[in-house]
Amino acid sequence: MFPTYTRVDGIPKFFSSEARTNLVNILSQEEQEEKSTGNLEMPKELASLKSTLESNWKIVESDASLNLFLKDKKVQISFHCQDTVEAEDVGHEEEEEPIPPVRFCVTTSKAGKTLVINCLSENGEPRIEGVMTTTTPPDAIHANQGDLPEKSQYQGPDFFELAEELQDAFDQYLYEECGVDSDVAAFISMYADYQEQMQYVKFLKDAQSIIS
Repeated sequence: MFPTYTRVDGIPKFFSSEARTNLVNILSQEEQEEKSTGNLEMPKELASLKSTLESNWKIVESDASLNLFLKDKKVQISFHCQDTVEAEDVGHEEEEEPIPPVRFCVTTSKAGKTLVINCLSENGEPRIEGVMTTTTPPDAIHANQGDLPEKSQYQGPDFFELAEELQDAFDQYLYEECGVDSDVAAFISMYADYQEQMQYVKFLKDAQSIIS
């Protein structure tokens, strides 16, 4: 059924259509189903891990992204709840759907220069995907989700083509000097999954308010 309309001062004015009513109803049903699952409550394991990390990290939420600042050091981590990658097929059924790996960016700065370490949280462990140096301020890098806004800059070497000894040294630096350990990696994966659920429900509510 197509929506009906009349003309007011020569301008078409649409009345409520069956399509709009149907969409609003389904959005509302989906919202209620999401709320009934209990996924909007932070899991106890995640809440406990967050509390543990807050002894060393300042955690700042901004819409669908999150920033962590290491206290007493110029180290910052950022990630977006939708910056996930498809998990590899493990070849057998799991009792629970695994949390997909999440990309995140780590920066550490000194004397106007910044080392950028782009990572992946996979199976509760951090894995480096790339490294680069820049004079771009850390805030601009994190706002650009780990990419350099100035594309003319050197984007860093292919990390996996570096000597194995150098790769291992970067891994150790990330862990010991930047404080990015398994707890941080697990928190990123778990929080991204939780925040995505929160943002989805917000999307359902906002869509209803716009359409209705």
